[in-house]
Amino acid sequence: MTINQKLITRGFAFFIPALFCSKLYAQNNLLKEISIGEIKQQRMSTVLDKIASKGNFYFAYNNKTIPADSMVSVAGYRGTLFSLLDKLLGDSYEFKEVPGYIVLRHAPGRLYITAEVDKELAIVKGYVNDVSGQKAIGQASVYEKNQLVSTLTNDKGYFELKLKTTNGPLSLSVSKEEYRDTALYILPVVNVDSKHNNKNYKYYPDEGSGNSVEHSRFARFFISSKQLVQGMNLGNFFATSPYQVSLVPGLSTHGMYNSQIIDKVSYNLLGGYTAGINGVEAAGIFNINRKDVNGFQMAGIFNVVGGSLSGFEIAGIYNNVLNNSSGMQVAGIGNRTNKFKGAQVAGIANLDQEASGFQMAGLFNNVKNFTHGVQVAGLFNTGQQSSGVQFAGLFNWSTGQTGSQMAGLFNVAKKVKGFQLGFLFNVADSSDYPIGIINFIKNGEKSLAISTDENLFIHLDFRSGGRVMYGLIGGGYKFGGASSKYVFDIGFGAHIINHSKFSLNGEYTVELYTDTKNKFYQTQSFRLLPGYKLTKLLRLFAGPTFNITGADPNDDAQIHGWELSKHIGSDNNITTLSIGVTGGLQFVW
Repeated sequence: MTINQKLITRGFAFFIPALFCSKLYAQNNLLKEISIGEIKQQRMSTVLDKIASKGNFYFAYNNKTIPADSMVSVAGYRGTLFSLLDKLLGDSYEFKEVPGYIVLRHAPGRLYITAEVDKELAIVKGYVNDVSGQKAIGQASVYEKNQLVSTLTNDKGYFELKLKTTNGPLSLSVSKEEYRDTALYILPVVNVDSKHNNKNYKYYPDEGSGNSVEHSRFARFFISSKQLVQGMNLGNFFATSPYQVSLVPGLSTHGMYNSQIIDKVSYNLLGGYTAGINGVEAAGIFNINRKDVNGFQMAGIFNVVGGSLSGFEIAGIYNNVLNNSSGMQVAGIGNRTNKFKGAQVAGIANLDQEASGFQMAGLFNNVKNFTHGVQVAGLFNTGQQSSGVQFAGLFNWSTGQTGSQMAGLFNVAKKVKGFQLGFLFNVADSSDYPIGIINFIKNGEKSLAISTDENLFIHLDFRSGGRVMYGLIGGGYKFGGASSKYVFDIGFGAHIINHSKFSLNGEYTVELYTDTKNKFYQTQSFRLLPGYKLTKLLRLFAGPTFNITGADPNDDAQIHGWELSKHIGSDNNITTLSIGVTGGLQFVW
């Protein structure tokens, strides 16, 4: 191709460290004079932490390439921080200084770049080679920071970089794992424009948790290998831009450099792969972000955020935030985060390591540690700890401490701070307020009682519960010629007084009387039952009952207590208020 000689006669190039990218580049902290005493056999990471704490900055590095656990000794030192790091790590490492951080990077190799500009096609062409061996360097990232464009070299080290404009000087940067970052300036002979389009670059330290879209099998399915290599080469330096438009990842207004740019407005016709969002992002199918999303994000199918979310996120099927989230998430099927605070709504499930606020799922919520708030699930809530309130259609299951639980069938927890309301049963090591038919409370009271009432039915009832509340289930039989000989009891009660010898319980029960064929009537009873403990295992109890009986005239309801009133309704149903008495013997354990 013809090279425009009017713009560039020969040009000239010289190697300097790229911005943020060289061992020779230093800002205030690297050139600062420091003084440390003698250090004997301490971990490298400990020494770095001590230096950083005195300098009011942080060291950022990868434990896999920096010998952080190796033991080092220093016989006292006074000089620049740059020289000390060079002494500790050697010349196979480079140091990058950015606001608040000094980045340590293993980079034993050195690069050499040659390039020329074709103005007519607005393309920079050139080669990247290894300085020591002059071998071609493939899969190296070549980018122009001011224009926010980038590409990768082929196996022969050749690259072609499409420019947005050929006016003014060009600053080409080259990055490759295990190599020093290198820059090449190409200056035109005439019409030099000294006003650069300065971009705001931001550095994200590597958290070392492995939580990134590059480690997510789901997200990597939609990211090309070239984009993954680009991200590894360019690392944690990101630029900002007002907007971007993508068709699919890689086909966007920023091209391959899109994964290094944080946009204010991002629109992905099908799907996009960006560094992050500080504003609004929408996609027809999916959004994938390497780092944080702050603002509003919407996708027809799914969103994957490698950093943190702050704002509102909605997806037709799935939201996945690999780190922390605050705000609101809505998904047709599921939401998944590391730590969530705010409101989550999912058609099927919410899955979090830690959460607080409000969660609602059509089927279930699974949160390892729900610190506070409310969980609502159509089927069940599960996790280790929950300090909030759980509502579930079937059951709540917590392997640790929990706040309060309400479920259609049962609740399970280790230690309950609030109450448990389960229709069938509740299980806990400690629960003062379980409300259910059967309660398996490890430190609670259980009893089996035989008793009689004013109608001379013999009852056998099982009571179980916690320190305050308990449940009751049982049945009874009446000897003699009564037409309805059978009774079934269900209810709950409270330990009002539980002294070493004396006790006082209050109960509400529903009793169904029947002959098991065609006669059925019901009595609701409110009981006040004083008790006296004969031994540790035996208790006598007796007390008054206030009864409300509803029966049909043909049911032959038996009411032998003190009748207070009787009312016959329009449907001939008879409602009777009466006072009776019950008493018996309990076996308590």
